[in-house]
Amino acid sequence: MTRSTARQGSDPRPDVRRAASAIVEALEDAGIDRVFGIPGGAISPLNDALLDSALEHVTCQHETMAVHMAAGYARATGRPGVVMVTSGPGTLNALTGVAAAYLDEAPVLLLAGDVASTSAGRGALQDGGADGLAVANIFASVTKMIASLEQPLRAGAITRRALHRAMLRPRGPVLLRVPVDIAQLAAPSSELGEALSSNARASEETLRRAAHALSTARRPLLLLGVGAREAGAREAVLDLAELHRIPVASDLEAKGVMPESHPLWLGIIGVGSYGGARAYLDNVDALLTVGCRLDDTLTGGYSPSFRPRNGTLIQIDHAPLRMGRAFEPDLPLCGDIEDTLKRLFGIMHSPSAELVVARDGGIRAAQRDMSSPTNAHMEKIPFAPHAVISALQRYFPDDTVYTTDVGNHLLFSVQHLRIAHDDAFYAPYGLGAMTSGIGVAMGLALGHASRGRRVVAICGDGGMLMGGNEIATCALRGVPVTLVVFNDGQLGMVQHGNERVFGRSLDLRTPPVDLCGYAEALGARVRRVRCEDDIAWAASATLDGPLLLDIPIDPAARASNPRESAVSFPADQRQAS
Repeated sequence: MTRSTARQGSDPRPDVRRAASAIVEALEDAGIDRVFGIPGGAISPLNDALLDSALEHVTCQHETMAVHMAAGYARATGRPGVVMVTSGPGTLNALTGVAAAYLDEAPVLLLAGDVASTSAGRGALQDGGADGLAVANIFASVTKMIASLEQPLRAGAITRRALHRAMLRPRGPVLLRVPVDIAQLAAPSSELGEALSSNARASEETLRRAAHALSTARRPLLLLGVGAREAGAREAVLDLAELHRIPVASDLEAKGVMPESHPLWLGIIGVGSYGGARAYLDNVDALLTVGCRLDDTLTGGYSPSFRPRNGTLIQIDHAPLRMGRAFEPDLPLCGDIEDTLKRLFGIMHSPSAELVVARDGGIRAAQRDMSSPTNAHMEKIPFAPHAVISALQRYFPDDTVYTTDVGNHLLFSVQHLRIAHDDAFYAPYGLGAMTSGIGVAMGLALGHASRGRRVVAICGDGGMLMGGNEIATCALRGVPVTLVVFNDGQLGMVQHGNERVFGRSLDLRTPPVDLCGYAEALGARVRRVRCEDDIAWAASATLDGPLLLDIPIDPAARASNPRESAVSFPADQRQAS
C-alpha cells in the first residue's frame, strides 16, 4: 500500500499537505510500520493522515495497554514504538504505560492530541496546557522529552527529533503534544522543512544559491548572533566578509566577533544599538544571519521590514530550534556554523565564482553614521556612563575581558565599549537575568587567573544587591575579578522604561547601602571612585581576590531600549484600560 493508494475516501483539500501528514511521513521515513492507540477527536487529523500512508493503526482497548504493546513492538523491531491518543483522559490513561516504558528503558513516542491552540487557557474541555490539565507537569518525571507542536512547518522535524531522543541510550518514552488546529494547518514541503528534518550538512545546491545571492547583491549584509560566537567562527566570518567586501553587523551577544575597528564593521542592531547598521538594513537585498536568535528586541517586534523586501534571507544556524522561528528564510542552512561558512567561502572563492556587482555606496554611507570610540573624561560627580567606560578602556589592558549585567549599564556598555578580541566581551542576555553578568565574570576570572587576563564585570547597584554575596566565595578562593558598579541609586532600566511606556513608574530607588562597606565585609578590596585616578589605580592593581569599584552614575542618564516595544501598546488602549 502506498500513500497514493491508501486513502479510503476523498480529501476535500487534496493538494494541501497538512502538519498531520508531515508527522506521519516522518514516522514512515523512520521505518515505522504500525502505530498503536485509541482514536478520538483531538487526534483525528493524525488518524486521518494514516489513511494516506502504509502505516497500520492497531486500535486497542485501553491507552496504557497500547503503550505496553508499543514497547514490546519496539523491542522486537529495534525501532521506536508509536502510540496515538486523544486529549484529556486519552493522554492520562497512557500515563502508567509511559512510566513503565521509562523504567524499562523502552523507546516509545506518545503522540497526544490536544485542544486547539486558540482555545488553550480558556477553560476548554480536556485542555492539556499549563492552565488546564498541565500534562507536561504530569509526565515530566517519566519521559525523556516533552514537546508541543506550535508551528506546522516544524511538524516533520520535531517528530524526527522526538524519535531520535527516544532511541538515545538510555532509551525511553517521549511525549509530543499536537493541538488539533495546528495538525490541520498547511505544512507544504519547503527548503526549511528539509533543513530541519535532516541531520546532514547543508546541501551543496542551497550553498551555491546562497553564494549567488551574496555575490550578486548590491547591498548585502552579514548579521552575527550568539551562535557565531559559540562556534568560534571569527576567522570564517572575516574571510567571507573580506572576500566580497560584505559589511558586518551583530546583535549584542556577538559583539567582538568582528573586530570593531574593521572597515567593514557597521555596528550593533537591537539592544545597545549604535552605528549605521540598522539604517543600512532597511534596503538590504541579501541578508545572511549567522547564529542569530532573531528575537523581538533584535527584529523590532518581528517587523516584516527586518527581512529583505525584494531580496534573499539566508539563515545559517547550528540550532534547529532557531531556524525559521522568526521569519522563514529563503535559503536555510542548518548545520555546523564554522563548517558552513567555510564551504560557502569555498564556493564564492572558486575560479567559477560570479563577479561581484557594483555596490550601491550604502556601506560608505552607513560608516559615516559610525560613532568613533568614546574618548570622554570623568569630569564631575555623578559621572556620565560613557565617560566611565572610556576611562576603563583607557587604563585597563587591551585584552581585558568585559562582562555586563542586565540594566542600563548593559546598554551603555554595548554602545561605547570597542572590542578587538572575539573573547573579550560577554553579555549573557539569552534570559535577561539580573546577576548573570556578575556570576559569569566570576567564573571567567577563575578560569583566566592563571593566564593573567583581567576580567571586569560592569554591573548596577541593583544587581550587586541581588547577587553580591558571591563576593565572599571569590574572596575565599582568591578569584581576581573586578566589579565595576554603576551606582545610580535606582533600577534604572525598569524605571526609565516605565516612564517612557506608561508615562509614570513605581518608585524604584534602591536602598542606600554602603556598597564598599558591604563588599569589604565579604572580603573584597574596595574603592569609592571620585576621579579617573581611581580607575587607573584599579587597572594597575595586583589582585589576589575580588575588587569592587563603587562609581556614582548620573541617575538622569538615558539609553534607548528596543525591549520597551514588547511591553508597549497604543495610547488609546491605555486610556481604555
